[in-house]
Amino acid sequence: MRNLLNTKHRLVKIVESIPDAKAPLGWELCSIIAIGGLTEVGFSKQYSNMLLVISSAGRGLIDCNTGEKIARDYEEYGDWYSSFNLTSMGIGIISNESISISGLCGGGLPVANHYGETLTVVSPKWPLEYLIWAPLGKDPLIDRFQEGCLRIMSDFFVCAGFSWNGEFIVAATSSDITIWKRV
Repeated sequence: MRNLLNTKHRLVKIVESIPDAKAPLGWELCSIIAIGGLTEVGFSKQYSNMLLVISSAGRGLIDCNTGEKIARDYEEYGDWYSSFNLTSMGIGIISNESISISGLCGGGLPVANHYGETLTVVSPKWPLEYLIWAPLGKDPLIDRFQEGCLRIMSDFFVCAGFSWNGEFIVAATSSDITIWKRV
């Protein structure tokens, strides 16, 4: 038990030593959008800036470049949704695409991009979680490799990750999404 407490205190100390930032270097905070009852999100592979958001009130399609909601439906869980396969059919311009989703039923978004940047979610003060961005060659949980790592958000996440092309980051909670984009 003592070892477990020492490990927890060490992890808290490591995470608290990482500076907070609104956006990592080379990124900008694009938008924060309130979405009640959010359950899953998923990025299009055909249109890398399109984010499908699923909530208890249907689906929405967000353009991550602008934060604009460009399509919406209000159908609650139809044959377009599979929690077992972690997929959803898109809407609007991605209506013919099956989207890999991540959220309450599992799944995952990419946690690394082709620039070598990574995202790590840690919760040494559970249930509060921290989203940490790390530049190429760095690791937020190893003391001597933390330089340049940034805590970009803390909340209770449904999921967080990069878009398939690595140009966008999304952090989703049960009530909103936060989007960053590379500049």
